[in-house]
Amino acid sequence: MHPRQRPQSVLLLFLSLFVFLSCAPAYFDPVKTPLEPPRIRSLDDLPWREFWAGIVFNGEKVGFTHLKIVPVPGEGLFRLESEAHLRIRFLGLDKRIAMKSEDLVRGDLTSRSFRHEMVMDGKVLLLEGEVRDGSLRTVRKSGGEIQRVETRRTEPLYPAAAVNLYPVLRGLAVGLNYRYDVYDPQTQSITAVSQTVAAFERSRELGIEPSWKVKTSMLGQDVETWINPRGEPVFELGMKGVLITYRETENEARRYLSEASLNKKDLILDFSVVRTEKPLACPREATLLEISLAGLAGELPLLQGPGQEALPDPRDASSVIYRIRRNPAAPAKISGPHYDVDGYRWVLPASQIESDHPAIVNTAREVTKGIPDPLAKVRALAKWVAENVKDEPVDSFSALEVLQTRKGECQAHTMLYTALARAAGIPTRIAGGIVYMEGVGFLYHAWAESDAGGWVSVDPTFDQVGVDATHVKLVEGPGWVSIVPLGRVVGRLKATVIDYRAVCGRP
Repeated sequence: MHPRQRPQSVLLLFLSLFVFLSCAPAYFDPVKTPLEPPRIRSLDDLPWREFWAGIVFNGEKVGFTHLKIVPVPGEGLFRLESEAHLRIRFLGLDKRIAMKSEDLVRGDLTSRSFRHEMVMDGKVLLLEGEVRDGSLRTVRKSGGEIQRVETRRTEPLYPAAAVNLYPVLRGLAVGLNYRYDVYDPQTQSITAVSQTVAAFERSRELGIEPSWKVKTSMLGQDVETWINPRGEPVFELGMKGVLITYRETENEARRYLSEASLNKKDLILDFSVVRTEKPLACPREATLLEISLAGLAGELPLLQGPGQEALPDPRDASSVIYRIRRNPAAPAKISGPHYDVDGYRWVLPASQIESDHPAIVNTAREVTKGIPDPLAKVRALAKWVAENVKDEPVDSFSALEVLQTRKGECQAHTMLYTALARAAGIPTRIAGGIVYMEGVGFLYHAWAESDAGGWVSVDPTFDQVGVDATHVKLVEGPGWVSIVPLGRVVGRLKATVIDYRAVCGRP
């Protein structure tokens, strides 16, 4: 198979889903007379100090999480030590991912400092931070590079490891609502969390005692967690029951690492592929696609252009019809003025998009030297990324890392292109959705859109300026975190092709 024909996909999208889950209730019955909520107002009052949980994805165990709460003598502080270990099959490859965090918090869970480490594909990402004097100061270390960022804060900040502890300390009475900010190491960003204590339930089938069901929304993911009277998050369902975490013993968790054979189901090929009744020929030369996607309505916004029209399917309230024409190589005026109300986002650095780093700036300047036309700059940058980033099934933590390693999949190509384009003064946003791969089906994919006198789609993985008509855009935004909402529909979409045209044999 030609390297450009190998399925492309978005692994980093799923990492936050493994740590932070979403769901719909199953096998739970309401308890008419709720217990009196536990009187836990500080970590000092918490009756437990350690918790283990297994992770099941698509019916197979893929790893475990562990949280330990350690009092710091004499300081009134607590250290939250958390870890997650995952082993998955991804496009036929064995992927091992390890994440460790150490958060220093006060008794009310407000953050003082943190240290997060992620190891993936042999690469290490280290994040350190401190909340002091109304600011969050972070240090990011990866690939030999050190980046420091300071963000002003007017509200308290909480660690992501405390998401299931927050409602325990604030109150578990049904009907209570909470909203606060956490620092999320997966996206390297401050993000809002909203929670509702929704019900008091039990599950005889699952052996779960009467517990409070807490609904959490974060990064476009909706989570339901059952918390028992001891304040333990004993059960979580995610992605409509596809992703599950459940309480287990330390021995059960560690035995997984030492004894488990690699799970047989492939995260991509067995779960997230969106298949069609008939194969689509010559997808890179597709000029027209009209497709109905079931399971999408109400989950994601209906995004338009370039070259794309999205509208509700009149035959099915759960479906959306996309009509896509191969993007013209010239820009399309579809987004109003070049710089709309929040247009500044498209030219500024973002999480994992270091467009202001000297190495990025110098590369962009070198590639576009002597090219005055913005569209010509876009073509030059896309071509350079396609030719210089080797197409390999490895993941990267940032655009700068991709520039250093010169390898990766679609997310690597897209992050680097976006950073280079912004460094060249071209407003650029990240797009995510699905793209058809011959012999496979539709896979989740990332590309970009650049404003070069009007918006034009750019796929630096396939070296396309004006992408083929099988690119179905579902999300967009300034940084990599923008694609996380795709998790709402992964594994749920069904496709019906209404019309398809391609010019096979195009040079």
